[in-house]
Amino acid sequence: CNCTTDLDMGIFDASSPFFRYVFLVFICFIPFGSYWCYDIFSAIQSSVAAYLNIDPNGQQYNNFYTVYNAINIVIVLFGGVFIDRIGLRLGAVLFCALIAAGQIVVAIGMSLSNVQHAYYVAIAGRALFSLGGESLGVAQSTFCSKWFKGKELALAFGICLSFARIGSTVNFNLSPVIESHGSLQWAFWFGAGTCIISVVMTVFAAISDKIRDKHVQVDEAALTASPPFRLADIRHFPLALWLIYLVCVFFYCCVFTLISLCAQPYMQAKYGFSQSEASHVLSIPYAMSAVLAPLSGFAVDKLGRKPLWMLICSFLVFVSYAILLLGPFGPSMFFAPVFSMIVMGLAYSIVAASLWPCVPLLVDENKVGTAFGIMNSIQNLGLTIYTIVAAQITEACARQPGGDPKSVKCTGLPLYFLALTGILTTVTCLLLIINDLRTGRRLTRSSSEPATDGPSEKEPLLNS
Repeated sequence: CNCTTDLDMGIFDASSPFFRYVFLVFICFIPFGSYWCYDIFSAIQSSVAAYLNIDPNGQQYNNFYTVYNAINIVIVLFGGVFIDRIGLRLGAVLFCALIAAGQIVVAIGMSLSNVQHAYYVAIAGRALFSLGGESLGVAQSTFCSKWFKGKELALAFGICLSFARIGSTVNFNLSPVIESHGSLQWAFWFGAGTCIISVVMTVFAAISDKIRDKHVQVDEAALTASPPFRLADIRHFPLALWLIYLVCVFFYCCVFTLISLCAQPYMQAKYGFSQSEASHVLSIPYAMSAVLAPLSGFAVDKLGRKPLWMLICSFLVFVSYAILLLGPFGPSMFFAPVFSMIVMGLAYSIVAASLWPCVPLLVDENKVGTAFGIMNSIQNLGLTIYTIVAAQITEACARQPGGDPKSVKCTGLPLYFLALTGILTTVTCLLLIINDLRTGRRLTRSSSEPATDGPSEKEPLLNS
């Protein structure tokens, strides 16, 4: 946007790079607790299942993720509209508070001595947690777009992912330690503490954003050129944006369904890993993204070619599955899953810096929140379906004569289904590249290249 400032205080100027990067520190911590607690069940999967007396590979356990994903099919869409119509700062604080409240309820449930009551209270807490989970991610993405569009947008997204994945990585490595040296309940209460930290940082981010808006005025011409957002405007979103949505859902279903649900029992069956060992291996993609995502963002800003990077990442995910499925058996072959997760971590780090920054390049500023909301909504629809299908594949295998839900065969079948999704991701990336070349190369340009709007660059997918 075209902005002017009425406050000139050097590095403390509300529009200065220094102030922008101080703000980035705050928004990096906004989803820290959410990412920590989203996968806390996977980090201590066997212990949770044993405490609640449920099958770690069955639907009852998967409900902790199905509930979250199913609710966010709808809620995150309204979260995006809420941000665009009501307010970004209010939405961010509200969503983060819902996450903290939900995790506290989960911790209370897991502290109950009655196992049946504990399960249902924990599910209720997970539902409350989900009301803010993905919508908070939309708020963070909208903050990034508002503050860094036309500057270091991919780098900002990469740094945000890095901090978020530090939460996931530390969870996978620390939660099993807390559980083994303390108790299962301590692990969940510690997670609630990380959510409270996120609430505090979200309040700081909201205050910083208010200071910026007070001292940096958007040019009136830019305001009048962008009419108020209407929900009907969704039908004018360009085809490229809908292809971005498909890449998002296919890619993240391949990654998150594997890490959260399928990989741990498969590694325990095929390689004889303990729960702790499997958690450490599964933390590799998150640990790598914590280091590589900012570097990937810097590279994408400088080099451009976002759709090409996505294509490379989709191929790497398929390679990761091939290594995991076709690699040798046995405890001595631990290098196969480790290498598989390294390849997936490389793809995961790069795709975040190339995928998410595409959204604000394809829609007007007053539609960014809704565009991100739809993206997260479709992603959660996919994750809900994939979670259910993965569980059903394992259970169907177990029902066969001689079937064992903990066998390599039954735990590995869902991975073949996910690997096929990697092929769909690659095909969609190819379609995105073709579309971008035909409509002005908006996604291919680097941050230093000037924008040159082509005549068909904003052609909507749906015409009125």
